[in-house]
Amino acid sequence: MNKLYILLILFLSESIYSKPNVIIILTDDLGWGDVSYHGGHIPTPNIDALAKNGVELNRFYASPVCSPTRASLLTGLHIFNHGIIRPLANPTAEQYGLPVDLKIMPQFFKEAGYQTALSGKWHLGMHLEEYWPTNRGFDQSYGHMLGGIGYFDHVHTSRLDWHRNEEPLYEDGYSTELIANEAIRIIETKDPMRPLFLYVAFNAPHTPIEAPKNNIELFNDIKDPLDRVYAANVNALDTEIGKIIRAIEDQGILEETIIVFFSDNGPVFDINPIIAVLAPGLTKARGSTAGLVGSKTSAREGGIRVPASIMWKGVLDNSKSDQYIFVQDLLPTLLSAAEIEVTEQIVFDGTDKWKNLITGDVVAPNNDFVGTKIVFDERALFNDKWKLHFRKPVMLDVEGTYSLFNVNDDPFESKDLSKIEAEVFNSMKTTMISMKQREVIPLIDPAHFYRYGDTEGGPTIGSPWLEMDYDIKQYPSPIEGFFIMVWVFFLAFKYYWIGLIMLLFGAILSIRKLRASK
Repeated sequence: MNKLYILLILFLSESIYSKPNVIIILTDDLGWGDVSYHGGHIPTPNIDALAKNGVELNRFYASPVCSPTRASLLTGLHIFNHGIIRPLANPTAEQYGLPVDLKIMPQFFKEAGYQTALSGKWHLGMHLEEYWPTNRGFDQSYGHMLGGIGYFDHVHTSRLDWHRNEEPLYEDGYSTELIANEAIRIIETKDPMRPLFLYVAFNAPHTPIEAPKNNIELFNDIKDPLDRVYAANVNALDTEIGKIIRAIEDQGILEETIIVFFSDNGPVFDINPIIAVLAPGLTKARGSTAGLVGSKTSAREGGIRVPASIMWKGVLDNSKSDQYIFVQDLLPTLLSAAEIEVTEQIVFDGTDKWKNLITGDVVAPNNDFVGTKIVFDERALFNDKWKLHFRKPVMLDVEGTYSLFNVNDDPFESKDLSKIEAEVFNSMKTTMISMKQREVIPLIDPAHFYRYGDTEGGPTIGSPWLEMDYDIKQYPSPIEGFFIMVWVFFLAFKYYWIGLIMLLFGAILSIRKLRASK
């Protein structure tokens, strides 16, 4: 009997130990054209090496904004099934989080015997402890809970947003370096008898764009100061990613480790004027899509097609794949790669693409979906070579506009084929319209968000967010909200208003002169 127990223990130990480590490296707002292997002017040798030495995922799609992408990564669901349709605001403005009834990625890996850790940005809820990372399957967590923070002061909306295991942490340093240092510490101290699941979520190059002085000095040839700091920010990000990869190599576990790299959405350069008023920090962002149409918040290619790669030395390396992979595909794909069985009756929206990556066989999309709802309802549905794009202002009761593209042949979305391919268009439109939506987060209230929404960086005028010492702000009355929105619309389109006023003033003067001449 004792021998049987010993054999069972050895079998289980071997079964756990034989599983690969899984490390996900997520960047924030890095565009398709921001990496040098896509022709970008910013040197990114370490990100390039991941794509070269692993499998370059040439057709990887995220949602157009951060929280929806992160929720889809962790749940294997698209936005209408996990309910995170837009970025989460600070908890004084709204109190929501990733639904706790959904089992998420670290919980699957933890149950399979993995150590689990998060270093970096969470942005999936903090108002209740049940939303916190260490209550969602992570053994340890470090970084920030909300959206864009100051890189040096670690402040979000005038409060410190930096922690270790959800305890406020006062710590000096540049956030990109600190997040990488924590990841390296976890890699170097991992239990050698257990595999590691590590989620490294950088806040770079999200606004406010900041960089260490020594990195900025590397780009003194760039005249525009914002472009210069952006290049330095991306360069610093690439440097820290390189340090993480070297730590994996130094520990001798590169051949035992799956490394996934991607960006949560496209870059910020073409922001809707209303969003620019609600989140003014975004207007100082930079980034490149290398010609793809659209940017962050858009479901056009520039907002959702992002640089990505996956590497497992000796298993997945030195190739390029045109397999369409959507962010919700990663959970079922990584579970398959690690040979973790899902015993519960869980249905993913994403599909397991592991076999396709191994064999190189390419399977066409089948009604795969990404999107967001902020000021505009932006959606993209993919089926075979076709992409149906939908856009509608959420505050107006209008039908919205639909466009159909063959993104295999027309990645720059230059020709709308909705009238030429009417049968395909109508079928995909019917599919999109019929999609059910889980109600978790309501549509954004722009007036409320304008008054109490997010700002990035200091000055610090309140206690740390995780001390939970804040008042919940009430939504404005309908009358108050109306006047706030009038002001928001004025600010958003002030140059148009000023131009119209000048035009009218000029017309009046011309009429007066004409009458006087008579």
